[in-house]
Amino acid sequence: MYERYFGLKEKPFRLTPDPHFLFLSEKHAEALDHLYYGITQGEGFMVISGDVGTGKTTIIRSLLERLDEHKIQTAVVLNPLLEIEDLLKAILEDFGLSPKGGSKKELADQLNHFLLFLNQEGKKAVVIIDESQNLTPDLLEELRSLSNLETDQEKLLQIVLVGQLELWNKLNSPLLRQLKQRISVNYRLEPLSLKEMKGYISHRLTIAGLRGQMRFSFMALRLIYKVSRGIPRLINLLCDRTLLVLYIEQNMQVKTAHVRKALESLRGGKRPSSVFGEKFFRRLAYGGGGSLVILLGILNLLWLSPRNNTPSEATVIAEEVSKTQGIVSSSSYSVQISSFKKKNLADWMVEKIRQEGLEAFEMAVHLPETGTWYRIMVGQYETREDAQNLANRLRENGLSPYSVVTTIPQKAQIKTESQGPKL
Repeated sequence: MYERYFGLKEKPFRLTPDPHFLFLSEKHAEALDHLYYGITQGEGFMVISGDVGTGKTTIIRSLLERLDEHKIQTAVVLNPLLEIEDLLKAILEDFGLSPKGGSKKELADQLNHFLLFLNQEGKKAVVIIDESQNLTPDLLEELRSLSNLETDQEKLLQIVLVGQLELWNKLNSPLLRQLKQRISVNYRLEPLSLKEMKGYISHRLTIAGLRGQMRFSFMALRLIYKVSRGIPRLINLLCDRTLLVLYIEQNMQVKTAHVRKALESLRGGKRPSSVFGEKFFRRLAYGGGGSLVILLGILNLLWLSPRNNTPSEATVIAEEVSKTQGIVSSSSYSVQISSFKKKNLADWMVEKIRQEGLEAFEMAVHLPETGTWYRIMVGQYETREDAQNLANRLRENGLSPYSVVTTIPQKAQIKTESQGPKL
């Protein structure tokens, strides 16, 4: 919403990984170089680890762009919470194959035949597994056995494990000592230094189209670094909200007061304390349930109405229903995360949530005492239990404490177009 004011082509501080914005700090450049060297030299196991938000996934996406797809075939597994048969199927499918058979032996044989074919064509095969800290010890051992696929001259399969720092707790287990001995490339990503963070912010603003008008004061940068501790995801979260504060005030110079206001908005309007940056801010960025909880929590904390109502207290406004376009499915339950008195703010929030790939819509309701409110709904479920599970997760994480399950009228309709707020 602030892009036009600052002359930006796009938002510079999105939370989603984007190789287009990759800033190569010394550590990130070394990690990429280690991976690229290991793959081109035919190393077996490689491990990249780092704290949450340090840029591991972005590194992997950048690596894929660097590899020559004509010489190196890759398969990327993003969800390793699988049984070995399902993991083999996921690998085969990402290599572009249709899995044949359902047993581990059948799937492993199919993979081996494919790897031998690639080897005859002079090509390498690499499997990259993100969030590898979620792999069970048994599954890690199965991966070690897959790495045994080889010819007399070289390995047929290279495996890259990417995960949080807990990954090494598992790899240090005596049960996995054989796997650990095969790790030839091991690199740990570290947070940015203050100097690197300055370059990181400048780099992302430049890529987004800024041409030198905006300035960050030294003390503002120091505060951002103190709160974020140099973790890119936290830097993005705070800088994005700081630019919003700057836009609302129609200013181009970032000072500590703007950063503090951004912190207040992320905290729901409360003034930051000395422990806020170390605890609450990290909780916002990491969350307990991934990007869904992060997004809903941030939006909820800033704009949540204090009033949530049961279906019996409100009726869908007929005039609003007639303006909408898409029909709600047969699902009859959803989770209400917040309400707005102003419709343009409700429209804007729904659009922002949808841009993140989430299912969101609004319902206009009439309350006898306070008039029209616009509810923000997430998800559509056939049973109340499914909807309640989502509401419970949001409440337990503390990021959307007012989440409630609401019945969706079967004739209600979802709005598909919206406009941003007029500030």
